[in-house]
Amino acid sequence: MKNLLTVTSTIAMLVSTCALADVNISGYGSIIAGKTLGTVDDPLKPGQTRDEIFTADFYDVGQYKNDLTFKAESMFAVQAVIDLADNFSATAQLVAKGVDDFEPEFDWYYVTYQASENLRFMAGRRNIPMYYFSEFSEVGYAYPWMRPPSNLYWWQVTQFNGISAMYDFEMGGFSNTVTFFYGNEYSDDNVEMLYYNKLYGGNARTVNEFWTDITGMNWNISGDSFDLRFVYFTNDRDRETIQQDGSIDPYTPFSQTFMGLGGNVSLNQFTLLFDINMVDYDDNVGTEFPTYLLSLVYNWGDYQPYISYSKADHERTKGVPTEDLEEHYVLGYGLRYNFLPNAAFKIQYDKFVDQGHKPTGWAYHGDSRAITFGVDFVF
Repeated sequence: MKNLLTVTSTIAMLVSTCALADVNISGYGSIIAGKTLGTVDDPLKPGQTRDEIFTADFYDVGQYKNDLTFKAESMFAVQAVIDLADNFSATAQLVAKGVDDFEPEFDWYYVTYQASENLRFMAGRRNIPMYYFSEFSEVGYAYPWMRPPSNLYWWQVTQFNGISAMYDFEMGGFSNTVTFFYGNEYSDDNVEMLYYNKLYGGNARTVNEFWTDITGMNWNISGDSFDLRFVYFTNDRDRETIQQDGSIDPYTPFSQTFMGLGGNVSLNQFTLLFDINMVDYDDNVGTEFPTYLLSLVYNWGDYQPYISYSKADHERTKGVPTEDLEEHYVLGYGLRYNFLPNAAFKIQYDKFVDQGHKPTGWAYHGDSRAITFGVDFVF
């Protein structure tokens, strides 16, 4: 309750401070509850069982177990866009998440310069445009499901500090936007990596994840019945695992390449959503992560029943080629009901199947079934 009051007072202060400026205030949020539905053999402790654990948010380790909780995915956000001068604005976004006990944090802040009708530049902190839904992955109202599939949107880093240049143009009767971006992210006290360190019996004090020289481009093309986006970027990766005594575990840095194609296609009353991606490491074992999402939505007035299937795999191509190390899929069914112009109720059932290689410890998630329900809204 204390942190919720802090969020409320911070928002009120932001609004009152900007009252005399040319400011547009908007926001979004989600109030979501959920739980898993049984027990499972503990993949890391043979012969023992535990509650099913469904990870809805890998980055912030938002998880559901057998006890009903509102904390895993509930969140509130408010965004202020301030017009500083002609063609020049500043944007700041304050977010409070249940998984962080609703402690408010500025997670986006950047300036935008509209150089011409078709060209704009941005500098500051934003989401890395990795997947089709990355730049609005937390705005639940913007898509039919409860969340984009967590076994695709699972990287240790999702944001970066950098610059972007976007150019809009028409070609072949279609709208196009090409974006080039560059930046870095130094993720101190990385929640996800510390969680997995302790899951495997580690005793680290903190884990810091570094993504540097993030360099890439997006090409978005849209028409009357489709919207597609191709993404390509590279970056260097390093990690610092600091033990309780202050010692640092050895780690070999490497570079990665990310490629993806995602979008949506309207087919009369149906909408097909998809995301197909490949991540390659230049490490000494040739690590690859092929992933994909397919989802079909039926648009029936204010109701949108849907089904989604997402698959993630982990392979090695050098030395001794190995397939299916970490491997899992999520099959989800759900319903969205737009009961207000700016709010939607959703209910979703997910089945997570861990197909990882058990003898080598890659089946560490375990199977799970989860039911979640709640309201997404914008204002």
